[in-house]
Amino acid sequence: MNKTVYLLILSLFYSCSAKYYGYVYDFDEEVPLENVKIYYTDALDYSISDEKGYFEITFKEKVKYLIFEKDNYQIYNLRTLSIKNGEFMEESPFGDTIYLISKSSKYNRPKLTLPNN
Repeated sequence: MNKTVYLLILSLFYSCSAKYYGYVYDFDEEVPLENVKIYYTDALDYSISDEKGYFEITFKEKVKYLIFEKDNYQIYNLRTLSIKNGEFMEESPFGDTIYLISKSSKYNRPKLTLPNN
């Protein structure tokens, strides 16, 4: 009986986590970016992209934004949840390519202010 309860609690714990994955590329050069730090503002865990630009990171809670950071690149805040009128609508799909813009690029993206929660 104790094993069953333990396995049930353990499965509930792991079912509440979310896994995000994808590739990070340079916007201008269209090449994979290695050593991009991917994290959430309130989390101590983070991921680093590999030589192919691939990353994956798992969080135990719903994450509203992921932050992509690399030296000489603009920081990119990616919304991971779709919220309309204050209500959660759906989780954005992952497994796609995220583009970072270098600080020397002629392109720029609007700044996104993150909420304090």
